[in-house]
Amino acid sequence: MASVLTGTGDVHGPSRHAGVYRLPGGRGTDSGGAVAAAPALAGSPVRLWTELVAGPVDGAVAAARRSVELDASLGGAPARLVVLEYADGARELVVTADPARVDRPAMDRVAASLGARGTGAPHAAPAPRDGSVAALPVPLPQPPSGPLRESDVMAALALVLARTFGDLGPALEVLDPHGAVTHRCVALPGEDDEDRPVADYRAAAARSGTDPGAGPGGGGLRVALLTDRHRAHPSPTAYRPPLDPRHAVTVHLTTGDGAPPAATCWYRTGDLPGPRAATLAQQLGRVTAELVTGDQDGPLAAVDPLGPAERQRVLELGRTPRLPGPLREGTVHEQVLAVARAHPEATALVDGDTTVTYGLLARQAVRTAHALRRLGVAPGDRVGVCLDRTADLVVTLLAVLTAGAAYVPLDPAYPADRLDHTVRDARLSVVLVGTADQPGVGAATAVPLERLKELAEGQDADALPAGAGAGPGDPAYVIYTSGSTGRPKGVVVPHRNVARLLDATEHDFGLGPGDTWSWFHSAAFDFSVWEIWGCLLTGGRLVVVPYWTCRSPEDFRELLLKERVTVLSQTPSAFSRLLELERGAHTPLDVRLVVFGGEPLDAAGLTAWFDVHPEDECRVVNMFGITETTVHVTAQTVTRAEALTGARSVGRAIPGWSVRVLDGRGRLLPPGTPGEIAVAGDGVALHYLGRPELTERRFVPDPDGEGRLYLSGDLGVLLPDGRLEHHGRLDDQVKVRGYRIELGEIRSVLLAHEAVVAAAVVLRPGGARGSAQDGEARLDAYVVLDGAEPGEVRKHAAQLLPEYMMPTTLTAVDALPLTVNGKVDVARLPDPGERPAPPAATGTPTTGTPTSGTPATGEEPREEASRGALDEVLAVWREVFGPAVAPDDDFFHLGGNSLLALRIVRMLGDRSLKAGVREVYQLRTPAALAESAAAPATTS
Repeated sequence: MASVLTGTGDVHGPSRHAGVYRLPGGRGTDSGGAVAAAPALAGSPVRLWTELVAGPVDGAVAAARRSVELDASLGGAPARLVVLEYADGARELVVTADPARVDRPAMDRVAASLGARGTGAPHAAPAPRDGSVAALPVPLPQPPSGPLRESDVMAALALVLARTFGDLGPALEVLDPHGAVTHRCVALPGEDDEDRPVADYRAAAARSGTDPGAGPGGGGLRVALLTDRHRAHPSPTAYRPPLDPRHAVTVHLTTGDGAPPAATCWYRTGDLPGPRAATLAQQLGRVTAELVTGDQDGPLAAVDPLGPAERQRVLELGRTPRLPGPLREGTVHEQVLAVARAHPEATALVDGDTTVTYGLLARQAVRTAHALRRLGVAPGDRVGVCLDRTADLVVTLLAVLTAGAAYVPLDPAYPADRLDHTVRDARLSVVLVGTADQPGVGAATAVPLERLKELAEGQDADALPAGAGAGPGDPAYVIYTSGSTGRPKGVVVPHRNVARLLDATEHDFGLGPGDTWSWFHSAAFDFSVWEIWGCLLTGGRLVVVPYWTCRSPEDFRELLLKERVTVLSQTPSAFSRLLELERGAHTPLDVRLVVFGGEPLDAAGLTAWFDVHPEDECRVVNMFGITETTVHVTAQTVTRAEALTGARSVGRAIPGWSVRVLDGRGRLLPPGTPGEIAVAGDGVALHYLGRPELTERRFVPDPDGEGRLYLSGDLGVLLPDGRLEHHGRLDDQVKVRGYRIELGEIRSVLLAHEAVVAAAVVLRPGGARGSAQDGEARLDAYVVLDGAEPGEVRKHAAQLLPEYMMPTTLTAVDALPLTVNGKVDVARLPDPGERPAPPAATGTPTTGTPTSGTPATGEEPREEASRGALDEVLAVWREVFGPAVAPDDDFFHLGGNSLLALRIVRMLGDRSLKAGVREVYQLRTPAALAESAAAPATTS
């Protein structure tokens, strides 16, 4: 900030101003009498009116009448003067004037000529009755060393606008003392100013009034500082300053003549919400006091606009205390085994035709824990678990915990290179796999499930493995999340956090043995922690949703209906496909609780659900959460009202958790101001595995508590009622279908190909070609190549990235367009939906198209039924991926994912071709899919 003030210029047409003056008691001037001080009113004749008020001066009738006069029209005259005579003998003069013709000194002179008394500092007049403008007092200090300087208030206001209202693009103008036509534009302090001494900042503000001007500044929130000095002649008891309609906020400051300084914050209610205006008024007083009475040698960054009392209030607003009563004791496995001892015959797991009771689950887990010990697994070890989603996976996870170790879930569907990285990064010596040939676990000893079961046979099911097991504070699991360095990072979560998660939600959600839960999500996704242990720790019945059932909404709904699932956990993307089926179903589901998580929820889409499942029958809860804070952080019950208004709130912190919003320097922000979401309390994870520097940056000591604070990197706003709004990521991390993805990780993988010179990855909303018709978001990748085809790069990426991270499109470009700041100009990247038709004869992909397979050189002659099916399948694939698709193009190389597979299945069904998501995934090409679908199509 070279100077606090940088310009002068003109203001157009400020609105009228008005004042209320106290007159001597007794009978006043006749109602029709002319005003003797007419020359002071711009030379125009003005009449003085007298009105009788049936009530005392301090009564409600008087206040109402005073407000009427303050709002009265001028009718083209320079001013309107009315004497109000009250029933108790008191008299007041109300003057309303055009400030361009009758300024404040002239208004005071008129009042003096009529006998008005001096009153010292004026108070704020009532705000306009139409509610368009409101007023708030500003608590200003009285400096011990002398009168308060206007420049200090100006400097304080500039700091408050920069710190707390920067999201609104504020611009500050200092008006002429009479509120007339000139003004100066104030440059708000920037990041570089935060380290300058307070005294230096104040001195710059005091000097800036002499700087030459360059005109008014821009900005979204225009704020005016209107100064007014006390005078020897009478001042009004109440004064409404001229409020230029261009200013959302006008701070009226009065100083001088030995009277205490006073300020009022006038704001337009349509431009600034009341809570934020109250924040501005309160912080202006607080910062002004800090600037003039605080440490003058300290940095500006140390000036806290909140103050101790307000700071504590904001912290309490985002904190929800633990619920009263005893807390869950012991580790996760100890609590599950306790349920098994209490209810051994109750059903714990349902996996197709397989039913596992709690007693059987406990016996199998304990035997398997002994088997793990025989394999050399010791307490405190980490064990990789790379198994399909079945009942055996639950038994194995519980066994790892019972052996005193922590499990590291690995999804068998992940590429081998990604699995290999996790195995090496977690330093796993043992990985439990479905089959001996599981790729990607070569750095560890791969133990097939059947071998583990053989080792478990004959083991003691009644006694836990010998030796010290894990305690509540020891790691229970390590889940890997996306990382901007190109490799995922492991989050270490202790047993205690899982127990506290259930302490916080069990009573509120009514969880218990009567519930049936669905287990829909991969064990490598932390939503599964909520599904598996949330169910088993509360004695519920867990229904395993197989991999392929998850990808078929019809099959999934049929399973929910058959098993009478009552607790359903879903990402909004997955739920939207289920909702379509539920809306038209004859028999509704038995779900009583829907928990959303993993990605932002558009509440407006839930009205159809409430039509089928009324709020008093099924509770819908939107939960914001992070792997590093143990699945969930906040909870918002969504009603039809929220759905109709499209509310963005994710609710208050769950009991034992707390949320707050911080600025770029980690300072607490007040409600209404966007910043980084930070989370404290019972859910904060232990650390990042093997990443001490990253752990130190993101898991920091809580300056307002005894524990630690996790800096999420998410953008949010704490609302005045303590609820949180989530506004996405501060960096390039996004969520797609509930999975947390660093765009930088995908870019790093693309750049690892030797032919990729430059790369960019963009998240785009759905609705365009290449995305699901439901409007799902898509990932578009762009590469600058040197000696390779896009298909080669896509194959390279497919070896490193899981399916959900694969770009929907991959487009080769000559160069990445840049902004003037040297960043990729997303707006100038070509539309990947514009795909040229395949070249004649060869069908080889054209450089610059997202397609990456190697098309056949021509369509071989086929039987008529197969050819007809192929034509239909190709038509569907080309509508989804573009006209360049050839019969032998690979689904995944074209950018296919589960959402696009669902779209293909629906579109084929519309053409009377039967195919499921499994067939699309396994057959992978239009030709193979057509051959599979040809026979049913011919039969029908």
